[in-house]
Amino acid sequence: MNKKEYVLIFEDFQNKIKTLEEEGILGLDKIHEAILMCRLKLSKLKKYTVLNTFENSEEEITFYKKYKGEILLHLIYYEELRIIEMQYPELSITAQKNYIIRREQKIKKFFKKHESLTQYVTLNLTNLDELFFTIKPLNESWQVCNESYHTDPGFYTNHDLLIAKIKALKKLLDYLKSRYKALENFLKFGKPMQFTKALHWTGSQTELTELIYALHVSKTINHGKVDIKEISQQFESLFNIKLNDIYRIYADIKYRQKSTTKFLDEMTSNLKEEIERSYR
Repeated sequence: MNKKEYVLIFEDFQNKIKTLEEEGILGLDKIHEAILMCRLKLSKLKKYTVLNTFENSEEEITFYKKYKGEILLHLIYYEELRIIEMQYPELSITAQKNYIIRREQKIKKFFKKHESLTQYVTLNLTNLDELFFTIKPLNESWQVCNESYHTDPGFYTNHDLLIAKIKALKKLLDYLKSRYKALENFLKFGKPMQFTKALHWTGSQTELTELIYALHVSKTINHGKVDIKEISQQFESLFNIKLNDIYRIYADIKYRQKSTTKFLDEMTSNLKEEIERSYR
């Protein structure tokens, strides 16, 4: 089965953005390049919606949430990043730290203003996706940007822009935290001010819960002298994820009809395949 045009557009975007972000710290020229690329891909997606109709609401939701949403969040992210880099102070580390703190506070204020929707994004909820990611008359109260390319009612749903902005600011907050940590390390240890990208758990909460419990019962962390809550908190911090109720998730795992270690079994299988492939 041939892939739809918007899927090919998105895959090309993924490849190009991955190559760009692998370069590490981006200068203004590369940031500008990323912005232009995102705008071009959004323009192509818009053209697709003009010339084609979605087969059902599920396809429409997937298009606006996954494909267009991912490109849009990167566009907003790089536009915000450009502003930060253009305004970033160079005179002293103290001035730089204060600037980062002010930008973080501004982002957190935005999250507080849109607290319910931020929670919807953070918890990966889906129950309101049909409202948020299908084309309906725009509700003025949800408009958050004034740029003309952001306000086309034929291409923007009631909430996809705001949700993309929340995701973009989460990504930007990770960037700011990494940059602040680099400054702290420089002051404490004299290390070069290099910062790494934040890690994100992209599997499900159930899969992470399986892994945490497996590490706990195998006593591979602190010789088993640490409880589940402590381990889960470390994973939450490392992978920028919030485990809603790890004990309830574990209870659900125990009562599965099929394999109770589905994720671990898949990991073992994938590793074995990779090892066998490396010997060929």
